Amino acid sequence: MNLAFDNVLRWYDLLDRQDKTDAEKGVLGWHMFINADSVGPADRLKALEWINRYIGQQPYHDTSEDDGNIQIPGEAPMDYFSYSQDAPAIWSSIRAYYGIDLEEELGKLHWHKFCAMLDGLPSSTYFMRIVDIRRRARTGLEGQELTNLVNLQNYYVLDKYRNAKHSADAADFFAAWAASAIKK
Repeated sequence: MNLAFDNVLRWYDLLDRQDKTDAEKGVLGWHMFINADSVGPADRLKALEWINRYIGQQPYHDTSEDDGNIQIPGEAPMDYFSYSQDAPAIWSSIRAYYGIDLEEELGKLHWHKFCAMLDGLPSSTYFMRIVDIRRRARTGLEGQELTNLVNLQNYYVLDKYRNAKHSADAADFFAAWAASAIKK
């Protein structure tokens, strides 16, 4: 079974693809992880379900109750990073903190070791600073402090939130502008 971190990342990318059916994803996933022709379709499905649960395990919370994302009451769950979009920040942070070049570990570094390193990155690393910016709340901020945070969050926004975030930012801008006009 190939559970190298880069193979698992390819699996996650495959799951996000809209141009493949679930059946196609299953066939491709089977060949990515195991690639044995002597196993029947029902057993292949069981194996892929097990692999998906295994690679999705989190050491510090129960994923059976949620999907692993942060949820603010009344809002949709929010992701704060993307393995593919944040790949350069992840690579540079692991390189800087652990001295490990992930390119040299392709096909070798086990998924759980990769996750442990990612989880262990301190807040001072580039990747964790990006995650912190995305997580930071704007409530209670005003003036330059709010402007700075909005600019940083716009710069580091995940692609899947880009359009929705720009609409919310415009609303924040106009609300702040209106409030400042009323004060004068």
